[in-house]
Amino acid sequence: MEVMKVTNLMEDYVRAHVDDIYERLKAENVSWLTCDCENCRMDTECYVLNRIPPKYTISGRGVNHAQSELETAKQVMADVDILVMDGIRLISGQKRPNHDSAYISDAEIISGKYPFFFFPIFSGSVYDGTTFESLANAKITINYKGKPAKMLDSTWSNPCSTFKATEGGYSFCVEPEKAKKEGMTKDFNFELIITAPGYDTINYAFTVPVVSKILKGSAARPNYSLKITDLFLFPQGMVNPMERYPVSGD
Repeated sequence: MEVMKVTNLMEDYVRAHVDDIYERLKAENVSWLTCDCENCRMDTECYVLNRIPPKYTISGRGVNHAQSELETAKQVMADVDILVMDGIRLISGQKRPNHDSAYISDAEIISGKYPFFFFPIFSGSVYDGTTFESLANAKITINYKGKPAKMLDSTWSNPCSTFKATEGGYSFCVEPEKAKKEGMTKDFNFELIITAPGYDTINYAFTVPVVSKILKGSAARPNYSLKITDLFLFPQGMVNPMERYPVSGD
């Protein structure tokens, strides 16, 4: 009896592209490529996979069909290559978790010594307000206390960009904040700033209540997400139809 298994086809697809581009960069001896170890490559894979829609299948026929779709989806392939290059540049330009990292380490988080406020993964989508189509080439920044929030590690970027392959989607994983004690509840205020060429910039503020927790031993880091409301950008100079006519009082 065949064992059914759920597979995200994009994992193998992205892994192959990451390895191929790393090898090409090494052959060209580019000066900015500081490391191509296995950890850096896996970080690059995570960077890309966090930004593209998954393609799941549970059958051999599904695998063949979906792989055939990937081979013909030229736009997806082009956007994946752009994301791979972005990921490699970002990871090569920062200290790595397996090198001398400036990020909070997993060992510190699960040591049981400190409580942390663990934030959800913030995700959402950006659309053209006139066509309702997903918007590529938008830049999204998440601010905390008036400046760009620090990410969990360098597989996440702030600001991040949208691509056609991501269907206007974006996501952030903010670094956890130390708390004074376990069980504290605190409201955290964040602001999204969304820009795109030819569109008016929009700001979107939101508040998230978080309870501090202590992780011990091999306890898994909390992994949940918060879907941000869909955001719409309008072309510069366009009059919002909802504001065109004044409302007179009685």
